[in-house]
Amino acid sequence: MKLDHIKTLEAFREIIQLGSVTAAARSLGLSQPAVSRLLAQFEGELGFKLFHRSKGRLLPTSQALLLYEEVDLALQGIERVSALAGDIRKTNVGQLRIVAPPSFAEGPLVKLVATFLVKHPKIHINIDSRTRPTVMNLVATRTADCGFGKLPLDHPGIRLRPLISSPTVCVLPPSHRLATGKRAISAKDLADEPLIMVGHRSSDTRVRIGRAFQEAGVQPNVRVETHNVGAACALAAEGVGIAIVNELLSRRSLWTGVYIRRFAPAIEQEYVFMSSANVRETPLTEAFYDHCRTALSERTKSKPRGSLQS
Repeated sequence: MKLDHIKTLEAFREIIQLGSVTAAARSLGLSQPAVSRLLAQFEGELGFKLFHRSKGRLLPTSQALLLYEEVDLALQGIERVSALAGDIRKTNVGQLRIVAPPSFAEGPLVKLVATFLVKHPKIHINIDSRTRPTVMNLVATRTADCGFGKLPLDHPGIRLRPLISSPTVCVLPPSHRLATGKRAISAKDLADEPLIMVGHRSSDTRVRIGRAFQEAGVQPNVRVETHNVGAACALAAEGVGIAIVNELLSRRSLWTGVYIRRFAPAIEQEYVFMSSANVRETPLTEAFYDHCRTALSERTKSKPRGSLQS
């Protein structure tokens, strides 16, 4: 890709992100007229308008928004080539680009990265939080070195390595009647209880949970649906209902005083480590996988007192 084409794409991305030619020019270290020319040339080549003005701001058209994610991914790939060249020049200093869904990035990944940096203090880490399909695409195209996901996953461009199996649990409000005397909570126990569910109804986990209720002859009373485990646990802590979630992602909510009990029948959720299937993993990526596997294995042996009964 020619340098002037890269500058044009960079100008387009900055205008989308910052909302004005002036701010984009400042960010890129260019003059405002130069950025305006780049934008005009880009629109001329494409044959359609990318922005319209409203109260002094440039608002992207629907066509511009369709282009934006692909442009952003392309530029990230170019930035990775530049960063890799820099890493090669610096020999002992490496860079690791990690991508994961939001709940994982804000949850277990925090501790994994923190402890890895203690062992590798000269490493630079970039963490990106994206949707599940984008996570796979970023890993497959080597825009990211590695990623995390939950089975089932299907992408020809990614290599999957086992990481950890996490049970499905019930997160109960403080002082809830089911919090004491129960080693596990069944679908029958949850009859008439207000529930907080996570994810799309068609997702693998939701389907398996629904099947458990169906087999128990119970109609689940779903009060709230969300796509964020942290939000589900916080709602449970507020007494809104009982959240049925992935135990691995529920741990950071323990400070709220909620109780965590296994859901029965057991529904395991398998997490995997992703890397590109098209190239060999770097030694740094291999080291990070080994660290994650070991750390998560040790985590299962040391559950917080009083939080999870099986």
